[in-house]
Order: sequence, then structure tokens, then C-alpha cells
Amino acid sequence: MADTISENRAPDRPASAPAPPLFGDAVEAVYEDGVIKPRTPLALAPGTALQLQVIAAPPPGQPPNHSDPPQLLVSRLPGADPADLLADIARRPWRLASGAAAVALTATLLWLLQRQPPLPSYTWTFGLWGGTIGLYLAAVAPTRRRPTGWWHRPGNRTIGLALAALLLLAGALRLWHLGTLPPTLGGDEGSQGIEALNVLGGVINNPFSTGWLNVPTMSFYFNAPTIGLLGNTALALRLPWALVGMATVPIVYGLVAQLHGRTTGLLTAGLLATYHYHIHFSRLGSNQVADALFVALALLFLYRGSMLHSRLDWALCGVTTGLAQYFYAGARLSALIVLASAALLIARERPGARRASAWGAAIMAGGALLTAAPMLQYALRFPNEYNARLNAVGIFQTDWIARTQALTGQSVAQLLTEQFVRAVLAYNYYPDTTLWYGLGQPLFDRVSGMLMLLGMGYCLLRPLDLRLFPMLLWWWGGIVLGGALTEGPPASQRLITTAVPALFFVALALVRGGRLIVQPWRSPRRWRWLAGSLAAGALALSANSIWLYFADFTPRLIYGGFNAVVATELGSYAHSALGPGTRMYFFGAPRMYIGFGSIGYLAPEVEGVDIVDPLSRPIERALVPDDKAAAFVFLPERRAELELVRQTFPGGHEQDVLAPTGDQLLYTLYTVPQPLLR
Repeated sequence: MADTISENRAPDRPASAPAPPLFGDAVEAVYEDGVIKPRTPLALAPGTALQLQVIAAPPPGQPPNHSDPPQLLVSRLPGADPADLLADIARRPWRLASGAAAVALTATLLWLLQRQPPLPSYTWTFGLWGGTIGLYLAAVAPTRRRPTGWWHRPGNRTIGLALAALLLLAGALRLWHLGTLPPTLGGDEGSQGIEALNVLGGVINNPFSTGWLNVPTMSFYFNAPTIGLLGNTALALRLPWALVGMATVPIVYGLVAQLHGRTTGLLTAGLLATYHYHIHFSRLGSNQVADALFVALALLFLYRGSMLHSRLDWALCGVTTGLAQYFYAGARLSALIVLASAALLIARERPGARRASAWGAAIMAGGALLTAAPMLQYALRFPNEYNARLNAVGIFQTDWIARTQALTGQSVAQLLTEQFVRAVLAYNYYPDTTLWYGLGQPLFDRVSGMLMLLGMGYCLLRPLDLRLFPMLLWWWGGIVLGGALTEGPPASQRLITTAVPALFFVALALVRGGRLIVQPWRSPRRWRWLAGSLAAGALALSANSIWLYFADFTPRLIYGGFNAVVATELGSYAHSALGPGTRMYFFGAPRMYIGFGSIGYLAPEVEGVDIVDPLSRPIERALVPDDKAAAFVFLPERRAELELVRQTFPGGHEQDVLAPTGDQLLYTLYTVPQPLLR
């Protein structure tokens, strides 16, 4: 028996009449054997792509719960046929002019960046680059946007409110006491903060180059505005990346909902909002957390472009992929994921729609090339600088294999196998090997780890499923390229991008497992029971994750290591109590030096000098100019040298500084006023 989908049909027309435009036409259709069938044949041109929306329709076999008749809305997707683009250009020649201007501006920018002698500053070219992207998007964007009425569709208000709640929760967990949690400002955080200060000071004046550790300078430009507004504080340094972590949550929902439905999307987004690993990297003044945002956003635009045949979404996918090249080196993975996913989408298209998708992919490639062009030119001109980070940590780019063989006696095959196993089991068995997180346990608890394996197993049985392939590629690509092929896996800062697909596997296991459990039930409340059970499970996992980060991990001062704790306390003290009228003399070598990034960022106005060689006799007055007051800083292992300084400069003030936990000496400070130096 057929379930009527609509009784509201388009008016009849002669058979010889041309096909209607089909923008939001309501047609009469039936639902039979799992297929929606229009009762009146639709006259469509070959290769036409349609979007079908069933409005207010109950599930087949269930009575409607409202009085309005459901409707099948049929919309022809503009831009599905390549001829549409050519016809649009003919009607609106400004599109061609806009695209040509984008290409011309890019060529001009590339010429300016490589000209000799170089310009005094290239900061102004950021506007030229942004204009190029804007012109390209204008060339492909629709001239008008049809109202969608998204908010008024059944269930969408609930989804919207749930997403708003998740965004608020994600914000609270990432912004609460951001300047003091984690209490330690890591050395690499501080070094990136110094580069942002260099942007503000004009020392760095090219957004299309590389800086500290060959990180693209665009990352430091992104960090500079908040530091300019709020000063050189931990809060100012961390705030942009906390906002990036927040924004990733709704974007991940959009992607997963596009791939696998709203329920899985909400679960994945909820788990990400409360996941201790993602919370931690969102609360650091470092750019690794942007990896997940770029990949998720690029894939969202890719699938929207493919499903809706939207030229703008194809272009935005390319722009996002190109933009990712200006941040952490791990974000380069986004290009591989997008290319492979696009290739599979096109290969799996129906022959009639494949040509349209190929055009979309060409638009995507154009957006990526125009956006990434300055960085790609830099990579061609300075390949060693562009790949310096990969060359420093890659096991094949360095002599790591030879060194490790000499130490362990293992074969190359054994070493590679161990690398692979350690990376793959980062979420289930092996703890972080770095001080970036240093949790001391796997990235998942036992329950989440088991669910991840179940969800991944389900996906591996369907590796070419278009709804699962990008997540599989994302996780395995990150694990192999950021883990197995680099030194010392698992290193948490290189694997943060894999948090999203890992949580997707957890959510997928919960949803699929729950459906299997309730499927035999005949009760009409089974789906409500399933929704409640999924929510309870997600809440339990989330509560455990939040407790782990804020109540267990953070108070232990693990992040950054002991030297970072010393540097944070010293930098804060130097900024608040010493100032530019004091020069610090640091007795910390060989364990630590005054150039530690946290000190330089928190107290850039305080000059510092390393006393590298241990003193064997009283310090010479010539080593301590009397133009500023002096602050002698001794780490515990060199504290005995304080007496040799006191013999030359008696009358100073001695102070022991303890760790925030109160159980360990950080350093001893001996301050001498300027008059006593003469």
C-alpha cells in the first residue's frame, strides 16, 4: 500500500510544453517499496540534478502527527550542468571579469613577493591576497540566495538549540580561566607569542614567509591582534586558538550530519566539545588545534558542493584547503584528504552527473591554487625552509633509523612496525611521549577506546562508502603521517587532528549499536528510549573527560615540563616586579637558558644575560654594568654560586621562589639595586 507524500501538485501542462523551472515546485508523489515516485512524469533535460525535500512527512508506516499534508519539493540544482556556468557567464560578463581580476592580482602578488630588492614591508599585501580570494568567490557565487526556511522545518529548531547549547558548553570549557589554566605557559607557546610581538613591532613584515621553527608567519599575524589589544599575557596569546577550538564543534556537526545524519552529528560534536585532548590544545597559544577545523570545514564544503552541485561550496572547499597551508605543518594533510575524497566522489557519480562534479573539482582546484599561491611560491623558492619541520622530525628525512638501529640492534622492518603500532594505539594503549600534553595514559579511556575500535571496524568493512571514506582517510592519514613516520610516537601535538575522526568512530558505534539493540522491539517508544540512552552515554563519557582534564591533569603541572614552570613564574615576576630598569643574570645552563620562550614573551622589556660557565671565584664587576639594577637568578643546582656573587655585591635581597604546588624550589633570586653596583 502506498503512503501518499503529497496531494498538492503542480498544474497540468501540455505534453509539448517545456519543462518547468522546478524551483521549489510541489508535486504529487507516492512512497512505494522504499522509493519516492512522482505520479506525473517530470520532463527533465539529460544530466539535470534535482534536490528532493520531504516537508513534514512522517516515517513510512506511521500516521502523520499534524494536520498539514506533507509535500515533496523538487528543485533543480543550479550549476549542475557545466552549460549553466557558461550561460551564466554570458548573461553576467562581470563574472569573467572578476575571475580574470583574481588571476591578475595573484600574478601581481607573486611578482611582488619575489622581486629584488625586496619591499620594506609586505604586510599591506595581505589585503591584496584577501581581495584575490573575494574576487574569485564573487565570480562563482550565486547572484541571489533562495530562502530556505531552515528554522521553520520540523526538528530544525531543536537541532539549532542543541547546537547553541553545545557551542556555549565548548566555549565555557575553553575560555574559563584561560589565562591561568593550564597554569604553565609552555616554551613553544611563548616563542610563538614572541613572533606575534615581532609582527606588532614590524620585525616580521611578510605574512607569506616562515618564522620560528619555520612555522608560516600567517599564524603569528593571526595571533597578533589579541596581543595588541590585551597585552603580552597568556590570555591574549591563547584566546584566538580557544575560539578556533570552539568553532570546530559546530563545523564538525555540520560535516558529520551531512555524512551520517543528525544523531551521529550531535553525538560527535558533543563528545568533541567535552573531550579533554581537544580542550587542552584549544587552551594553548599554539596553532595545532586549527588542523581539525580546516579539514572538517574543507570536507563540509566538498560534500555540500558535490551533493548540491554548488559552485560556491566547491570554491570554498578550495579556499579552505589553501588557507590551511599557512598554519601548522600538519594542516597540509587537508589537501590530501580533500583530493582523495573528491576523486572518489567523482568516480562514484552517475555518468550524467560526473561531468558536473569534474567542473566543480576544477573550481575547487582554482580556489586552492589562488589561495595557497604565495605559500606554494615560497615552497618552490625555499624548499628547505618550507619543509624544515618535516625534515627535523621525519624518520626518513633524518638519520633516525640508523641511530636507532645502532642503539637497539633492530632491523628496519622491526623499527617501522614498532613505530606503526605505537602510533595506531595512541588512543588505546601508549601514552603521549612529549610534554605538549604528557597525560601519562592513552588519549581515550577504556570505554571510549573500545567504542572507537568498534566504530572503526564497522567503517573498515565499508572502506569505499562515501559517508565513511573521508573519516577513515582522515584518521589513518593523521596516524601514519603525523605518528608512524615521525620520531617518538605518539606525540600529541602531531595527532590532534585525528581527534575528530576518533570521536566520530565512538559516536558511530553508539548509534549503530543502539539501533541494533532496539530494532527487535515493537514498542513505539523504542526510538525515544534510544535517544535517551545515547544522551546518557555521551554525558557519562563527557563528564569523565571534563573531570580528567580540570580536576586531575591540570593541578599536576605536567604540561610544558619543569623548565616551563620555572620560566612562567620568572617571566611573570620579571614583568610585574623588575621592569626595563633591571637586567637579569641567569645561572641556569646547561639545563635552561634565559632565551626560554615563556620568559621572552611575558617580560620582553627585561634584558637577560646567560652566565653559562659556573663561577669558581667571585664574579667580576666588569660583567655587571651599573647602568641598570641587577637580578641574579639561580636554579637549584647552581645555587651555591650565590655566595660568589654576594661577595662582589653585598647588601642585596635574597628570595627563594617555590612552585605553585609549594613543594619544590624553582629558583633563588638575588636582587641588587643600581647604587650598590657602583
